[in-house]
Amino acid sequence: MLNLNIFPARTFGSKIDRITVKHLGQWSTRLYLILLSIIFVILTLYTAIQPQTLTKSFSTPSLNFYKNLMNDHSDELECPCSLISSPYDEYLQIQPIFHQICSSDLISNEWRLNITANLISNLSAYNQRDYRLFLSTHLQFLNGLCQLSMQTVNQSIQQSLFSLMITKQLLSEENFNLQINSMINEAKSNTPSTFIRLLSLLRATNHGNAIVSAYGTNYRYLAAADSTFQSILYTQAMLYDDNCSCQLNSTCIINASFIEINSTQPITIKGLKMGCTPSESLLASTLECFYDQSCINLIQTMAGYNTNITPIPLNITNSRFLMNITVMNLINDLFVEKWSAIMNYSSYFYKCSPMICSYTYIQQLNSFYTLTYLLGLYGGLTIVLKWISPKIVYFINKIYQRRKKTTNSIKPISAIESETIEIMDANNINNTTASSQSLQTVQTHPKSLFSVSSHYWIFGLIVFIVVVIGILIPFIYVFQEKKNRSASTGTISLMIFIIV
Repeated sequence: MLNLNIFPARTFGSKIDRITVKHLGQWSTRLYLILLSIIFVILTLYTAIQPQTLTKSFSTPSLNFYKNLMNDHSDELECPCSLISSPYDEYLQIQPIFHQICSSDLISNEWRLNITANLISNLSAYNQRDYRLFLSTHLQFLNGLCQLSMQTVNQSIQQSLFSLMITKQLLSEENFNLQINSMINEAKSNTPSTFIRLLSLLRATNHGNAIVSAYGTNYRYLAAADSTFQSILYTQAMLYDDNCSCQLNSTCIINASFIEINSTQPITIKGLKMGCTPSESLLASTLECFYDQSCINLIQTMAGYNTNITPIPLNITNSRFLMNITVMNLINDLFVEKWSAIMNYSSYFYKCSPMICSYTYIQQLNSFYTLTYLLGLYGGLTIVLKWISPKIVYFINKIYQRRKKTTNSIKPISAIESETIEIMDANNINNTTASSQSLQTVQTHPKSLFSVSSHYWIFGLIVFIVVVIGILIPFIYVFQEKKNRSASTGTISLMIFIIV
């Protein structure tokens, strides 16, 4: 093994004798094998310690196969969609459920016309605090609010369903439901805001322009006593509970009641209000009366309703709203009890139509991967090391020979005199012996650096290999631990960010 030489003589050129070339080739071979061994040991340790990230792929998975993959590899599974956008209406149906008042006979045009048929056509005949003044208007306004709310909600739903759902990756069924619910919640929050802003604008316009109600319930005209013909009529704002003036506040109200001509006490109606205008008073009213059959009968009696057909009262168990909630609060939810959604995940899956699904996993030790990795590097390493090893050895030998020549050329005077005496004495020696010694001197070559201290070099290289391996192993281990901690911290931070 010590005499192994894989480098031809031409590697070191033609100016060096064969014996020196042989020594240089042997040492280049040793250096080549040592470096190759060191590098292979380091790479083997590194690839063995470093966990490998592997990917496994499946082509055109079915829905059931995808669900099985999702159960086993939910966090790592990725399935790119072949169609990244599609309208929501292809896998989603939204059906709003409205408050029962909107479908009740209590606000139907038929019942309103019947119950107000026997009222005095000239409503000014009634007291301004008599609820019969507002009865027809309240029922009509409540019906209109329901119809507008239903129309607004249905339009918003259609607009949402026609919008596109964009997903580059196939969503799991859980994430699919979350995204659908997020879209529905956004529609639920955005839809009432437009309707309420429009209603607030109308209310502010009516109050800001001091428009006098046809029922005379917010302002009354004052006629001057000293003039028969007047070009100007003065108005006076009406006052309600707590001396609330309709001039300053349009929401002034009192409890609604029926006032009989021959009665000293008004008959109060549960939950209903009267105020500056029919619209403002209805918004401040509750629907408690419509949950009570006796209250409905009272309205029918006082309105002169003489038909035996009576609407069915509202049922509190069928609503998420309380009985004493105001109509304005119902409008804030557009009278919607519930947004019922039917989601079809299978339709979404086939619409996305993933062509391939893959997941990644980490393997701590993979002998096959390590072997193939080293074999892949072997060819390149041998080329580089075979090129660089002879040059390193040749360079070191060149430096050694130059230093040796420099040392031999510098001698003290005493050494020169001694050599002169030796030469003079040598002249007396037999010519044949001198010739023989001279020939022997010519044929003897000075030993190179590598032939003189080969044992020291071998020992030194072995110690060097051990030291390098001992230093690199802890560094590789610490580096790998820090890398794993960084990856774990990044994953946790991403999860916290997503949750927040």
